[in-house]
Amino acid sequence: MPRIVGTKLKSIACTHNGFGGTVQISGNSFGSAFQNLDLTGLRDTRTIFPFPAGPMAIALGETKSITMDDVRFSLKITNEPPELSPKILKVVGELNNGLGSNAFFIRWDDPLPFAPSTSEVPEHPKEFKLDYTTANLAITLTFIAWAVQAF
Repeated sequence: MPRIVGTKLKSIACTHNGFGGTVQISGNSFGSAFQNLDLTGLRDTRTIFPFPAGPMAIALGETKSITMDDVRFSLKITNEPPELSPKILKVVGELNNGLGSNAFFIRWDDPLPFAPSTSEVPEHPKEFKLDYTTANLAITLTFIAWAVQAF
């Protein structure tokens, strides 16, 4: 049975702002499924959150909740030879303001909470935090992920 992983960006938080006032944050986040654990054999790439409304203003101590549809990836596809099935998901967040890029990984066999249905997020999805820091700015992107029952 394939392993379907749902993910989305939950929030963006500003934990340090040496500039004062608000800063404009933009960038992109995406996921890529690879067939090999050493991140070779790219099988799929999907955009997760491309800041569709443009840059987001955020101030020190502020957390912006993100409303978006989930993005799903298939890992360990059973109708393909095992050596071709994607086994790892790399989720990347790239931010402007010199904050750069950061990533987290989900293997096909990592424990994730199951969604109660194919259209819902579980009550307690697993959180993944990506921290970005410069001398004047610190931002945290919080993603959530869960397993979706395949039918």
